[in-house]
Amino acid sequence: MLLEFQVENYLSFKERTKLSMVASSIKELPEAVFTVDKYKLLRSAAVFGANASGKSNLLKAISFMKNFVLESAKESTYGKEIEVDNFKLSEETRNKPSAFEMTFIVKDKEGFSKEGNIIYRYGFQIDRKMVRSEWLFARFTAQESTLFTRIDDEINIGDKFKDGKQVYGALGKINKTTLFLSQIAAIKGDNARMTSGIMKCFWDLRDISAIANDNFIGITADMMEVSQTKAKIIRALALADICIEDIIVNREENRYKEPSNDLEEMNPEKENKSIVYLETIHKVYDKDKEFTGRTVFDFRNNESDGSKKFFAVIGPILLALKLGNILLIDEIDARLHPNLCLLIISLFNSKNSNPKGAQLIFATHNTLMMDKRYLRRDQIYLVEKDKYGASMLYSLLDYKSVRNDASYNKDYLMGKYGAVPYLGNFETLFTEEK
Repeated sequence: MLLEFQVENYLSFKERTKLSMVASSIKELPEAVFTVDKYKLLRSAAVFGANASGKSNLLKAISFMKNFVLESAKESTYGKEIEVDNFKLSEETRNKPSAFEMTFIVKDKEGFSKEGNIIYRYGFQIDRKMVRSEWLFARFTAQESTLFTRIDDEINIGDKFKDGKQVYGALGKINKTTLFLSQIAAIKGDNARMTSGIMKCFWDLRDISAIANDNFIGITADMMEVSQTKAKIIRALALADICIEDIIVNREENRYKEPSNDLEEMNPEKENKSIVYLETIHKVYDKDKEFTGRTVFDFRNNESDGSKKFFAVIGPILLALKLGNILLIDEIDARLHPNLCLLIISLFNSKNSNPKGAQLIFATHNTLMMDKRYLRRDQIYLVEKDKYGASMLYSLLDYKSVRNDASYNKDYLMGKYGAVPYLGNFETLFTEEK
């Protein structure tokens, strides 16, 4: 479960920027909050803002951190530059590293803590040449303990971090573009009792933006191999008013190796050995509206873009709710009716459909979601870009004058909270021609 994410000097974020999933003390929508030990956490967070303000870059920053942690120890990365993009519109940041930090709660299955859960704070600073610094802290009690700190290639390891001591003692030196945490996981795997729990948090963080926007159907199709799950997905389509009676999953051997990408990590143990083709079953009626039989549609060519997107995302959504994962979706409203988007939010905000504490972080332009009936003020984040091209992230709760009975979406569109485009007079484009 995510408590906090911070990023600095990455893409459009010049200054240190924080997204918090820790709930404030406000009393709005209590179901949208769940409790782990003494922490009250948000089930979802929405990011609003103008085009090119930095909404997508915030989600990209979270995904970048996740992917770098999981991949930096792979042999294929050795000798290569780190593909990180810092803030390029300032001389100040040109030669400074990019920084990422995440604070999260891990269930303690090994008995390290008396509390039953451990809070980890992990982060690193990198540029294209090397890992400049890296750190890992843990709260086994109320006080934070240092597990390890790293400056360039010098690593200091705390007494409680046996995983790190064993690996560093054997290696003596670590590759300059490899994270120490990733190296431990690569060498010890599940035998790294503490590290494996931390790495699982990154595995459980899923960015399905590409799935949602490119109609990637493989994950939901794979889930339909289980008959009970298939019935649930078909039922979900019906509840979404998508009139598909059944879906047939066809597979063809993939003779070409697919490039590695984040989508495969949704099920990392399953190799992509086949290409999936879907056929959908629809009812046919006569002129008197009497049922006469069924017909088959090609999913990719005959179904609407909205139906394809909903099918693509519903599998990962159901999986996240089942397992308690963190889900990222950029442009959640693209090609989906507003009511469907609100439905997705409500699934995460409800303790009935989300008993495991899954968390949804999404970016959107749809201001209908900026409503006190669906989101608390601390769930609404706004991104605004200043005149120097730097993105700033803030919560609606940061506006102390905003009352809980205010019309958030109307006030937002009027510019009261910032993070809206300030449009010029487009008619001048045509009057100049005259």
